[in-house]
Amino acid sequence: MKRILPLLLAATLLCAEEEKSFSIWDYHPIHLGGNAIGMGQANISETSYGGQLQYAKSNAFVYALIPVTMTSYFFPRVEYNIFYLNWDKNPKFNQHTFQYTQFALTFYSTGLENWKWVARGEYNIDIDHFTSPSKYGLISALLWGSHQIHRKWHYHIGGLGYTGMEGSQIYPVIGADFSPNAHWTFLAIFPMDYNVQYKPNDQWRLSLKIRPLKERFRTGKDQPQPRSVFSYSSTGIEFNVHYQIPLRLELEFYGGYNFGGSFYIKDSTGNNALYTDLGGSPYGGITLDWGI
Repeated sequence: MKRILPLLLAATLLCAEEEKSFSIWDYHPIHLGGNAIGMGQANISETSYGGQLQYAKSNAFVYALIPVTMTSYFFPRVEYNIFYLNWDKNPKFNQHTFQYTQFALTFYSTGLENWKWVARGEYNIDIDHFTSPSKYGLISALLWGSHQIHRKWHYHIGGLGYTGMEGSQIYPVIGADFSPNAHWTFLAIFPMDYNVQYKPNDQWRLSLKIRPLKERFRTGKDQPQPRSVFSYSSTGIEFNVHYQIPLRLELEFYGGYNFGGSFYIKDSTGNNALYTDLGGSPYGGITLDWGI
């Protein structure tokens, strides 16, 4: 739930080349990279407190591509995340910066005819509270299958969810994609990915994309409301430019407008919620993935 994009990038590396044969070194098995996204101030008007909320996030990651067979791979991954969330009229907590480490393992396979499968598990833990995993840990998982029903069509099924920090949620994964030719793809997969892609060649991809964002975290004990649990959810639309040297380098730049969403704060036991809606704001970001 925290990061769907790294999974999609990793899967894309193999989807583009799955019909060929490589050694592990052709895949550049160790990958380094990072992401950064920043958002302008969004108005909060659904509570008597009012004010504005600002969001930004960045991370650094390292992962490995470990082949099991010529059609199946593991991706162990570690990343460091830091995000900034500031509601200037927040009555519950005044902490603005939050840090966590994520440990993840992804399995990707094209071993079944006309199928691609991804299974992923991840564990997130607050860097300042490693000794309190029951309060500051979050577990999430994804199972996602893509089936080719026609050379131009795929359907997608599966599920994803999380548990931890006084909450849990399970979502179905359902969708389809259509590629009328080698240059265009139309894709909609709830609740992860929605885009229209134009690919002029093997290096460049231009997209009009919907980007969902979601964070769930717990504050520290020294806040006005100690150990508050909060959830941030929003959705934006962007123009996205993606460049790649297949299996070696990926760069992604994007900018657009976030239409807002919802934000709530609960007490340490997950009760007494303060709910509010968020207004819109512009945003932009960059992603780098480099194989060595």
